[in-house]
Amino acid sequence: MATSHLIASLFVIQLTTQCYRFGAVLAFDTRQYKSCAEAPSQSGVYTITLENGFPPFRVYCEQQKYGGGWLVFQNRYDGSVNFNRSWDLYRNGFGNIEEEHWLGLEKLHQITLNQEHDLLIVIENFTDFSAHEIYSGFRVEDSSSNYTLRLSNMDNSYQGTARDSFWVYRNEQFSTYDRINDKSILDCSVLTGSGYWHYDCGIGYKRSNLNGEYSRSVLGDRRGIWWGAFGGQQFPLRKTKMMIKVHETTRAMQDLNQIKINNNL
Repeated sequence: MATSHLIASLFVIQLTTQCYRFGAVLAFDTRQYKSCAEAPSQSGVYTITLENGFPPFRVYCEQQKYGGGWLVFQNRYDGSVNFNRSWDLYRNGFGNIEEEHWLGLEKLHQITLNQEHDLLIVIENFTDFSAHEIYSGFRVEDSSSNYTLRLSNMDNSYQGTARDSFWVYRNEQFSTYDRINDKSILDCSVLTGSGYWHYDCGIGYKRSNLNGEYSRSVLGDRRGIWWGAFGGQQFPLRKTKMMIKVHETTRAMQDLNQIKINNNL
C-alpha cells in the first residue's frame, strides 16, 4: 500500500511539473480581476469584473508573451470551431475560452467602454512563419451602432512585422450572414464566410479575413483566413490571435488617479 501511495504521489508531482512547464493553469482561479494586467503572471483563464456593473465573465489572459497583460478575444489554430456564425453568437461569444473561441461583441464593448486599448494581432501561416501588428485606439461601440469598430484615425498609428491589413476597417459596423451592415452590394459576410467588420469585400493588400473558413488550401470567393499584407489569399493562415489591453498611458493616468483617491488628494 505504501509503495502504491508513493507511486501515486510521484505521478502527481510529475504531472504538476509538466503542467507548469507548458504554461497550464492547474486549478480554476476563483478570484476576480479588473483586467488581465492585474491577473497573475501565469497565462490562463481568469474572471474579469468590470467597474460598470456588467456581470463578471471568464477570459483567457496571455501573460507570458508580448509583455503580458493581454486579453484574448479571438483565437484560432486548428479549425475545430466554425466561425461562420450568426449575429447572436458573435454578440454573445462562442467556442471554448481555453481553445478556439470568439469572446463576444458585447463583452468587447463593455471592456473598451471607458478605456483606450491597444489591439495586438498575431498571425502564422502553414510554413510556421509568424508576424504581428499592433493598433492603438481600439474600441467597440454598443449594439445600437452594430458594434462599430474604432481605431486611432492617425496615420501610422499601427506598427509591427505583419504590416497593416486592418486599419481600413475602422469606423465599420460588424456584419454576419444574417445581419449585413457593410458598404458593398455583394453581402461580404456571405461572400467571405465570416462575421467581421467588413468594408467592401476587397482582397487587396490592405484587407483581411481573420474569421474566415479554416483551410490550408487556397479558397475562392474571398473565403479562407488571410491577411492581405502577409500573402493574402494565396497564403492561408494557420493561426490567428486577437488580443487587447489597456493602453499604457491610460493605465498610468488611472494609477495616478487611484493614488490621489487613496491619499485624499
